[in-house]
Amino acid sequence: MKKVILSLVFVLATGITFINATSSNDEILPTTKEAIEIVEEFGCASDCNSLAREGALALSSNHDDRGEGSELMDRYSELYFHCYTTTC
Repeated sequence: MKKVILSLVFVLATGITFINATSSNDEILPTTKEAIEIVEEFGCASDCNSLAREGALALSSNHDDRGEGSELMDRYSELYFHCYTTTC
C-alpha cells in the first residue's frame, strides 16, 4: 500500500511539473535570424600563389617534372616573385 501511495505522489508531482513547464502564448518569440556574412581574405601572397600556379601550368610544356630547376618551377618562381613585388 505504501508503494502505491508513493507511486501516485510521484506521478502527480511529475505531471504538475510538466504542466507548469509549458510556455504561454503571450510570449513573443523572435522568428527571424540575422544573417551573418563570412568573408575570408587570405591576403596578397595567396592571390599571387594562385595566379603564379595557373600561369606556370598554362605556360609550361612539361607538367610532370615538378622538381627544383624544372621549367614548371622556374616559371612559377618568376611569376610569383613578379606578382608579389608589384602588388604586395
